[in-house]
Amino acid sequence: MMMDAIITGESERVGLSIIDANDVEHLIEVEFDGEVEYHEQDGYPDDPAERTEKANEMVLQARDYAKWYVTQETNYNTVPWYLNTDQLKAVREAVETCSEEELDHHFGQFYRQIAGEYKTHVEPPLQNPVPDGEAIDRYREYKYDIYLTADESEVETTSGIHVMYYAGKGDPRTIDGHDPYPDRKPDGRLEHVAIDLERDQFDAFIDYHLRCQIRDSYLSRGEEPPEEYRVLGPGTDHMMRRSMSRDYVPDYHDYNADIDGYRAEDTFNAGIFAPVLDLIR
Repeated sequence: MMMDAIITGESERVGLSIIDANDVEHLIEVEFDGEVEYHEQDGYPDDPAERTEKANEMVLQARDYAKWYVTQETNYNTVPWYLNTDQLKAVREAVETCSEEELDHHFGQFYRQIAGEYKTHVEPPLQNPVPDGEAIDRYREYKYDIYLTADESEVETTSGIHVMYYAGKGDPRTIDGHDPYPDRKPDGRLEHVAIDLERDQFDAFIDYHLRCQIRDSYLSRGEEPPEEYRVLGPGTDHMMRRSMSRDYVPDYHDYNADIDGYRAEDTFNAGIFAPVLDLIR
């Protein structure tokens, strides 16, 4: 995999020329807040429904690469947390430095939420958070924002628990938990379904999950991650949806996937990821 880019101009937004892995040029304009305002290319059909799965993935990779590249080359923060590799690495390092007391303080409620469905002695903070009749099945994904200190060396605080469910096929909804910084982007976010996890596994689970997220930050923008991050397991929801909805994209989120050069160094019960396949398309 390889991508290349140059910035072609800056005015009301940033213009780029992106060359994807198929040598197709994408002309993209990115707003200063990270939204893609304009995207033109000549290598694939304009209508996504008429493109092959590979072509659709190339288009998404080009857009993600553009957001990431602008942040690398300018003073504009256009990259969302799930594409910001350096920031995700900082989150992982900050979590690694947490003492057991700090880990419980910042992440204890998230552990109780994801483990409580399986552990009778663990009470989840949120009981039946989705109102009756709003979800079409039992799939729930829990999201948990992480904010670092100004120097990115420590975890400053975390959010409440956000709950994602499906109100219909292709219709994900989120019930937002407490946000300590409504006007600030999170530095990272844990995203996972309920799992059968012991408390003494939790620190290893978080570290591995963040490692998979770093992997996905590369893959989403069309780059092969370094060897350390070629691991299998659930990472970002952003990349998991692409893997599960397109046969062209390997199942990096699956611990049991057979992908050349990738391996599962740790395995945790991945809960009910499988049923979501019929919901995201």
